[in-house]
Amino acid sequence: MAFRLSAKGTQASLLITLCAGLCACTTSSSAQTKKPNFEGAWSVEWCDKSRPDTDCGGFNLDLVQSGSALCGSYNSARVGLTQIDEGGRVWGTANGGSAVLTVESERSGGKYAVHAVLVGNQLHWKLGQTIRPADRDIDIIAIDEKLSRRQLDGELSARHAETASDCQAQWEKK
Repeated sequence: MAFRLSAKGTQASLLITLCAGLCACTTSSSAQTKKPNFEGAWSVEWCDKSRPDTDCGGFNLDLVQSGSALCGSYNSARVGLTQIDEGGRVWGTANGGSAVLTVESERSGGKYAVHAVLVGNQLHWKLGQTIRPADRDIDIIAIDEKLSRRQLDGELSARHAETASDCQAQWEKK
């Protein structure tokens, strides 16, 4: 027994099928071409709300990305600027929207593992195990924070260009 579809029903079915196919292709191709971007300046500010007249401290991270390779630097300061850490080096590997990083303090020699996950314009930063304990002093490194992406302009842009140059030199050595 044969079924006869009306021209109107066939056109509607064809239109729905074409729209669904177009939406699927558009969604999947943009998801495939858009890769997570860790590159840039990230920061979190630490303030003492009970003492608003005190200077805030914070943690600043500058990352450069080449494929899945990550490289960069950090600096930080305690609330009230009672200790300023000129920072150190950061390197690691991105895998999709997450990264495994190593952070090494130039001040103390301490080395730490970090897991970072991109969520929108934030980098969820979680300090992991200590790889090498600090020889001296206390390192100021974010422990469990949401770092916000910062606009690269002015002095921050110049610092990022310097970090990118340093990272490129390190990658060329390998």
